[in-house]
Amino acid sequence: MASSGLDYFRFDRSAAVLCRIGRDGLGGPELIPLARKLIAILLLMLSGCLLWYSISTYKLSGQSRLADFSARFFPEALILDGNSRYRALDSAGAEESYKQAILAGPSFVDAWIGLARAQLGNGQIDQTRETLNIISPALTSISAWKRSELLLAYDLHDESYFEQCFNYILSYLPHRVEEAGLLASQFWGGWPQVVPHVLSYNRPVLMGLLINGQQADTALDVFNIMQKEGANWEDRDLLRLCDFLISKDRFKEAKEVWRIFRKNDLSFIHDGGFEQAPLNMAFGWRVPTNTDFVVERTTDAPYSGKFCLHAHFKGTGNVDANLAYQVVPVDSGASYTLRFVRKSRNLTTDRGVYVMVYGFKFKGEFSVKSGQVLGDSPWKEEEIQFTVPSGCEAIVLQVLRDQSLKMDNKISGDYWLDSVELDKSVISTNSITKYN
Repeated sequence: MASSGLDYFRFDRSAAVLCRIGRDGLGGPELIPLARKLIAILLLMLSGCLLWYSISTYKLSGQSRLADFSARFFPEALILDGNSRYRALDSAGAEESYKQAILAGPSFVDAWIGLARAQLGNGQIDQTRETLNIISPALTSISAWKRSELLLAYDLHDESYFEQCFNYILSYLPHRVEEAGLLASQFWGGWPQVVPHVLSYNRPVLMGLLINGQQADTALDVFNIMQKEGANWEDRDLLRLCDFLISKDRFKEAKEVWRIFRKNDLSFIHDGGFEQAPLNMAFGWRVPTNTDFVVERTTDAPYSGKFCLHAHFKGTGNVDANLAYQVVPVDSGASYTLRFVRKSRNLTTDRGVYVMVYGFKFKGEFSVKSGQVLGDSPWKEEEIQFTVPSGCEAIVLQVLRDQSLKMDNKISGDYWLDSVELDKSVISTNSITKYN
């Protein structure tokens, strides 16, 4: 019984010690942070050893073993392996990697596209077509791989497949249109040969490609086709085409496009009352920007209508100012009278604002201008008469201010313009108004 009591006493004391050790640690409360740091260091060392081992194993065993292991859970590893093999010109190895990726994950489209590309690289034309036939129904409405499909169709010389992918890109992938257009022009042997393969609803996009490519004749062919089909034109498409034709000196065709835009409005000047925002293209008003002056439409006391053009000079510079201008289609050899109404307030310096007319690309042969406006002037009507020289099909109407040669040359003040009209007239050469 005595030994039993002693054993019980020893057990109870040991349990107390263990409890204290569990509570305070082996070294007491003060050693707990140190122990944690040591454990963290040991774990970091262990993770570093594991990382080193994995890298060494990868280098020694090669990519294929890593890919085979990863493919059980991540087929993307095999796709990446196939991509690297394809870039290394190992089409056979790439084909095998893509096939394994498809077995591991049949829904990975990148693997199917890669397989078709690798098969084509191996000269397996029939197998490539078979692969594309398998996946093409699933890609009908998916845009992510249309570029890859287009490239495969290009390499296969498959016209119907290329046409299908090309029209899809024109419809839904604006960021791929330029690249697809260049491929199409090469595939079919030139831009004129591309036109018959473009669906009617994609012709406006094709028109943009032709304008960017400076293909005036083909752009006009598309325009004529659309006209015969009774196309519903967007204003922006007509304006862009008209502006392009003007830059190419194709005024006859530009006038026809402009007529459609203006819905057969026969007036020469577009928006002479400034009732609409400037078009800044085609035969509309163009308003440049400048830090020394501001030109804008205003409702502040127009001469007629709701708006007029207002130019405000800030007095910060001796500007050679082009305030506003418009290219106007005219008939070669015809006589015209330009009428407009203007006013001014506190226009300073010895150089004022005036209106000038000259022949588009005929400036050295023909130019006339009004007198300069300075100081304060109420609304006043002016007119300029002129005859368009032979061969000139358009004039430029400009509102200008020339630089001053005096010391006090920083112009300030305001100028208004309204009710600009151009009419045909019968005048003699001697009656042409000219100002030097």
